[in-house]
Amino acid sequence: MARLHIPIESAKQIASFLVGYGLITEEQFSHATTSSNEGDKGLIETIVDFDFTDEVSIAKAISESYDIDFIDLTDEKLVDLSVTTLLPRKFICENRVVPFYLSDEILNVAISEPSVLNLMSSIRLLTDKTIHTYVATFSQINDLLKKVDDSPIVQKEDEKHNVLESEISTSEARSSEVIDFTDKTLKKAIKLGVSDIHLEIYKKHARMRFRLDGVLMDQKKNDEFLFDHYAAVITRIKIMSKLDIAERRLPQDGAMSLNVGDHDVDFRVSILPTSFGERVVMRILDTSSISLTLETLGFQDEDEQAFKNAVDAPQGMVLVTGPTGSGKSTTLYAALKRVNREDINILTAEDPVEFTLDGVGQVHVKEDIGLTFSAALRSFLRQDPEVVMVGEIRDKETVDIAIKASLTGHLVLSTLHTNDAVSTITRLINMGVAPYLITSSLSLVVAQRLARKICENCKTEDETVAQSELTSIGFKSAESSRITLYRGKGCSKCNKTGYKGRKGIYEVLRVTDNIKDGILKNLTTPELLKIAKEKDSFSTMQEVGRGFLMQGSISLEEYQRVLMVE
Repeated sequence: MARLHIPIESAKQIASFLVGYGLITEEQFSHATTSSNEGDKGLIETIVDFDFTDEVSIAKAISESYDIDFIDLTDEKLVDLSVTTLLPRKFICENRVVPFYLSDEILNVAISEPSVLNLMSSIRLLTDKTIHTYVATFSQINDLLKKVDDSPIVQKEDEKHNVLESEISTSEARSSEVIDFTDKTLKKAIKLGVSDIHLEIYKKHARMRFRLDGVLMDQKKNDEFLFDHYAAVITRIKIMSKLDIAERRLPQDGAMSLNVGDHDVDFRVSILPTSFGERVVMRILDTSSISLTLETLGFQDEDEQAFKNAVDAPQGMVLVTGPTGSGKSTTLYAALKRVNREDINILTAEDPVEFTLDGVGQVHVKEDIGLTFSAALRSFLRQDPEVVMVGEIRDKETVDIAIKASLTGHLVLSTLHTNDAVSTITRLINMGVAPYLITSSLSLVVAQRLARKICENCKTEDETVAQSELTSIGFKSAESSRITLYRGKGCSKCNKTGYKGRKGIYEVLRVTDNIKDGILKNLTTPELLKIAKEKDSFSTMQEVGRGFLMQGSISLEEYQRVLMVE
């Protein structure tokens, strides 16, 4: 028979198991041990040579005792050698564990020695597959290992795997810890309502930060574990996101989904190489945690009705403006949800698609292959839509097509990066849009910010506010002497921040005849603002924010953070 090449310690464990199982006697065990020590054959090989038992009987005994299915791998149809590339060749050969078939995300792995069962969790971590373990005979495992070692396919793939050798866990405990830590972190972030998770490593420490209510907060209690297991945690995230675990030199973008309770939560994952390791940012896209109705966004009554009228119209352009993280996407999705009916054809171009909406054709823009916003929008017009949404107007070409669409019987929704609603008009003119086209196409502009609300559980009067601070943000002297402001002291319910949840602060500019007249006269932004306030009852975000201050829903500190004009 061929040499079995079973590691000495593993062979001793198996031989002792065979005695305990009753497959060989103590006397046979002693005789085989002596003969093995005196000769050049291994212990199990000697036991089989002496006909004390046979390989199939040993495999079936291990199968029954450890509750592992027995498999006969002499049938070559059962083995797909290409799946061995899911693991590094060195890992397979040293540990004698051989992946042999993949079906429906279940990876079938063959072993001959029960001592390697504690590696299954490591294999699950590395492959992100459900593992089904089988026990085969020693000879069959040896034959498979020889094929793996000789395979040019495996050798080629193994060049990618070599960089991962140091990261592959060789113990059940470490693998379980990393999986448990990563899963608990993601679920905790979802439960808290976190929008982004940041993982970063430096020379002597690593840190995790949650962006909660728009502000990053360090999760210090996780720093030590994260530093000790940083590479393994990043590998786990890459696996979950279907990214290349061997690539560490280039940025990567991916996505994953996690089942929480009765629904799936999507994550958008960005990985960036830095001096000391890869930095990861995960955007949590939990549809269940946001309100997708216009009524619950928090518009002032008159502004809400104006917005509804604009999106209910058969044509025109509605723009939502504000900085990153101000809730523009939520506002647009709420508008889409309002108009989403079976008799309406809706198409969107997004970068990326943040939330999926049934009944809406959503396109993920990919500029690297030429699928730009303008290219998508141009194609949309050949798809017979009533409503189109463009994630962002970035250039002259996109704005030209958007305006053309709005003038030819389509409702166009999009975003623009401007500080306020009125300056959006000036921005369009600066992009080269003729004033008469703006007045013909633009229906409404919404500018918005998101402000953290004072925690109701620890809300208290803010006695530190000076009257001069109130007048500096726009209150009249008479008002500032009578106003009582509030803040949150910080408690367990708000994670000691004094804030709990956020609310939108909106200004809604209706493109009325007065505003159109001003645009055609090439009036400046301040002049247009004056017309809007005096003739169209327009309220700025600062005015709306001061109303929230007087209501006691936001603090002065938060007002200054999100609404102070630069």
